[in-house]
This record gives sequence, structure tokens and C-alpha cells, in this order.
Amino acid sequence: MDTRTTIMIKNVPSRMTLTDMEAFINKVCEREYDFLYLRMDFVTGNNVGYAFVNFIEVTSLLKFLQTFLGKRWNLYSSDKVMYAAYATYQGKAALVTKFQNSSILDREEK
Repeated sequence: MDTRTTIMIKNVPSRMTLTDMEAFINKVCEREYDFLYLRMDFVTGNNVGYAFVNFIEVTSLLKFLQTFLGKRWNLYSSDKVMYAAYATYQGKAALVTKFQNSSILDREEK
């Protein structure tokens, strides 16, 4: 069984905010992830189309993917379809190390 728990969510509608992404994931996996990073373009205020999420358990990741993978976001009049791939960095500790010098870690931890 594959034990990876960290994915890169692709094709995110550009107007989606971090709060929107949290609500989206929480529809099926509330409190089942411990790291979320939605890359933002601080000039435009929009995201750049991808996010990283680490799920606490593989079963949570599978539940999320079974619910949303390959389906339209149906947000902001976007026709984009949600895709995902395993992230290069796996687990919360690896993600924190990767992004430790980024302003994303200024936000309060869940």
C-alpha cells in the first residue's frame, strides 16, 4: 500500500483564497490534514493555480481524491477541473523544512 500523504492540488481557480481552500477540503476531510499551502501572487492577489496539502492519514487523502479528483471546481464561474499529483516533499516535517523561510509560516498553525 502506498503510504504517501502529501499532494499538490493542481488547476486551482485563480480567485480561490486560502480560506476558500480550507472550506473546500473541510467538506470531506475536516481536521484530517495538518499542512496547507496555497501559493499566492502578492501583486495580483490571486493564487498561482496550485496548493500543497498533507493529510494525516492515507485514508483521508484517498477520501479527498475520490470525492474531487477529475471533477470541476464549480467555483467563480471556472470550468477548471481539479487534478492532483504526489508532492516531491512528503509529510508535514518535510514541508515545514521546505517552506521554513517563507512568509506562509507566519500564519498560526492549525
